[in-house]
Amino acid sequence: MTDLLFSKIRVNDTLPTVMHAVSQDTIDLCAVAHLDFNPVHTDVEWCKTAQVFGTPKTVAHGMFTMSLMTSVILRAWHGAGAFVNSIDAKLTKPVEVGQTLRCDGKVIELHPRGPGQSFVVVALTAIDTQGDTVAVAKAEVTVPD
Repeated sequence: MTDLLFSKIRVNDTLPTVMHAVSQDTIDLCAVAHLDFNPVHTDVEWCKTAQVFGTPKTVAHGMFTMSLMTSVILRAWHGAGAFVNSIDAKLTKPVEVGQTLRCDGKVIELHPRGPGQSFVVVALTAIDTQGDTVAVAKAEVTVPD
């Protein structure tokens, strides 16, 4: 969206869905990026017996899920001058390796504050292959006037 303007955004506007398959390679790259090498994420053999989250599989980092949800906003609006000010997320279910996450976003609030200060609140959800919600979030996003 290159013509993003606060005045054109409406409550209930939806952003394009982002889908991502969660592979062990993705998890390992996130471990390096986050400096989080907890074996629940990175040690496939250990997870088979430890089953920390009740699964014999490794699980993705929570920060990965939050980043993927935030990418819904960035992919739709970043080139148009939007800026994510904050995100408040709740992780509700571990994301096992092999899942595909679907992340959706919808505008739920408009906050007209004047030039350069107006923002919207976007509700974000991440849903796994089984249709379970694995995370929810609200993001405050400054958008051009």
